[in-house]
Amino acid sequence: MLESSDKMQTEPVPQIEIAKPHVVSVRNLVEFVLQAGDLTTGGFHKRDRAQAGTHGHRQVQRSRPQEYQSEVEIDYQVEGVDPPMEVRGRIDGLYASEEPVIIEEIKTTTLSLELVTEDHNRLHWAQAQCYAYMYAQKHSLSGVRIHLTYYHLDSRKEKTFERHFSSAELETFFRNLITSYLDWFRKISAWQVRRDQSIQQLEFPYDEYRSGQREMAVAVYKAIRAKDRLYVQSPTGVGKTIAALFPAVKALGQGLAAKIFYLTAKTPGRLVAEKALDDMRQANLQFRSVSLTAKENICFCPPVNCDPEVCVFARGYFDKVKRALDEMDQHQDFTRPVIEEIARQYQICPFEFSLDLALWADCIICDYNYVFDPRVYLHRFFDFSTEPYVFLIDEAHNLPDRARAMYSAELDKGTVLDLQRTLKPHLPKLAKKLSVVNKVLLEIRKACQADGRDVLIEHEPPERLLKAIREFSQKAEDWLALNLPAEFRQELLEFYFLCSNYLRTAEYFDTFYVSYFERQGQTDLKAKLFCLDPAPMLAVPLERSQSAVFFSATLLPIDYFMKLLTGDVDYPKRIFQSPFPQENVCLLIHDQISTKYARRADSYAAIASAIETICRIHVGNYLIYFPSYVYLTAVLELLRDKLPDKQLLVQERAMTEAEREAFLSRFSNSNQETLVGLAVMGGIFGEGIDLVGERLIGVVVVGVGIPQLGLELDLIKEYFDLQAVSGFAYAYQYPGFNRVQQATGRVIRTETDRGIIVLIDDRFTHARYRHLFPSHWRGYQVVQNTDGMKEKLTRFWARA
Repeated sequence: MLESSDKMQTEPVPQIEIAKPHVVSVRNLVEFVLQAGDLTTGGFHKRDRAQAGTHGHRQVQRSRPQEYQSEVEIDYQVEGVDPPMEVRGRIDGLYASEEPVIIEEIKTTTLSLELVTEDHNRLHWAQAQCYAYMYAQKHSLSGVRIHLTYYHLDSRKEKTFERHFSSAELETFFRNLITSYLDWFRKISAWQVRRDQSIQQLEFPYDEYRSGQREMAVAVYKAIRAKDRLYVQSPTGVGKTIAALFPAVKALGQGLAAKIFYLTAKTPGRLVAEKALDDMRQANLQFRSVSLTAKENICFCPPVNCDPEVCVFARGYFDKVKRALDEMDQHQDFTRPVIEEIARQYQICPFEFSLDLALWADCIICDYNYVFDPRVYLHRFFDFSTEPYVFLIDEAHNLPDRARAMYSAELDKGTVLDLQRTLKPHLPKLAKKLSVVNKVLLEIRKACQADGRDVLIEHEPPERLLKAIREFSQKAEDWLALNLPAEFRQELLEFYFLCSNYLRTAEYFDTFYVSYFERQGQTDLKAKLFCLDPAPMLAVPLERSQSAVFFSATLLPIDYFMKLLTGDVDYPKRIFQSPFPQENVCLLIHDQISTKYARRADSYAAIASAIETICRIHVGNYLIYFPSYVYLTAVLELLRDKLPDKQLLVQERAMTEAEREAFLSRFSNSNQETLVGLAVMGGIFGEGIDLVGERLIGVVVVGVGIPQLGLELDLIKEYFDLQAVSGFAYAYQYPGFNRVQQATGRVIRTETDRGIIVLIDDRFTHARYRHLFPSHWRGYQVVQNTDGMKEKLTRFWARA
């Protein structure tokens, strides 16, 4: 139980405000009730379609006479309904002095106006009728004229349809619309009452808090209540997932949050969050959650093609989805299997269904990109809403690198040339535009070659290249917008999206960006806009939350992560201790072996000998982590002479999901012989695997994890050197040591686990590394030879 003023169960809980109206926008109201037919994007849309549509609206509004009013906000309190409801919207155009009053609804289109009829889209009329009714009610009018105007974005011509509606006609239409919506919303409202009551009564779902768990839960709750951000370093064993979710759920029940976004980097994080919510449901919580899976992974008709002529799950989607949404009465945890089962039952797209479920869910479990990536973030939540959202960012140590990738963009000359050759026989004018892009890249490559350089680095946007890409993209848009079938269409579309991302990224270019061109092979060239510091770019999506909590078992040094994620702002931070008995682990540092690159070859034999010694002392399952495949392979050859092949298990490059599962399944509690797994630090087995108990009794880490020297890391180093911090630490040391921490975190997973950790590298005893050690490493011992290591390990296992 939480105590004193920090006790969430005894926080003053506001009574449910029955009189507070539910607010719905005109657009959402109309789309929910009236949208029908197929799920389709309507074909290709230009990159700047939304921006062009906004500009088109303004063009029409500016062309109107002086008495014309634009963007008129309006709201209407629906009478005689329970729960209370308020409808809000914005009228595009209003002639208030006309008799009768004229309300104009403006829609932009790229479809030929000859093909746009009066009944082109009933949702357009419905939105206008809602505005007309609301305005008529507010001003006691007997009738309203509606102008539905279509503005063609290319020709800049207009086509207007006019209808007159009496107030009685408008009232009948609006009441029918509201009635249909209320049938659904009363169910949602009743659910929310039950949910909030269950949250008020919810106790912590386990018998007791682990050490540090209650304190973390209180810190998270306080951050949400204060509308603040919080950083939490919480070692394995604290139970950080429930310590983040439990107080967030409590806060939501008290009206401090409208929705929780639980953001993860990998599948294991999603599964742990789903289990934590399920454990709370076992304690009588009523709470709906949905897990989002990438479209390409959950699609029933791969490769993804949402054409209703091709995909039965897109065909008639909006006619079927409301019946599928009724399944919310039967489920609370919409995991991937549940979503797929319901989607197949109703023959609807599982990805779109998951997004529609998310609108009514209390918690959304999803990858970082659904919040942070400018290409795929959830527009339906973040473009217009001002709801109080809470972001719980799990394994936050992964976010800096993921964010750098989201906010960077690249092209390569080889792809440009291949596409140019493909297009030339079919679309020669477009191919010619692409040849200009190729020419710019070729000139840059030749300039690098002439100067004897492999890389050209610029701190300004590459304007000549951007101009060529922009002209190609505009020409490509014109053809893609025709939606014509062609063998090369997919290849062109994929390259167009690469160009769009490059152009979009160029718009962000600032002092924390760099442009570089790198020669590759004999003829190729990579052009990249590289984000050096993700914090300025993360600032905008983080503003979409009312509160954000960054937490991880390896968020050290915490000031480093704070700078990369939120810049120089000093937010609250908490560092918790490991709850596991320190005597359950034997942590050794072998400081007489150097794994520095220049001396690496000299270390192979000593490392193989150390691994043999460690694994022969006590039978069990071990994981050995190397800094690279090359290093792993070199030591493996020597190990084959020391250990039987059947005891060696090697991580291969590009393993499939099935191969990964087979690898992990070999780590069994029932193994009678020693198993030695060899893996790469920072790879697929470097974090996010849970080998409890006898499934893993020892980890050996070879080296301090420093990534291989490279151009991008050097650029990061140079950037942070200018920021008055250690560029080497930010680019190489800290990311490398994080890999070490993740690897060592695999061995002790519960309070009853016992195991060994051996760190092999003389640098681990240097001060610049020792000051990074988490507190639960304070009992480490240094060994200087195989005999010393053997003696300490033998003594440890003898205490078992």
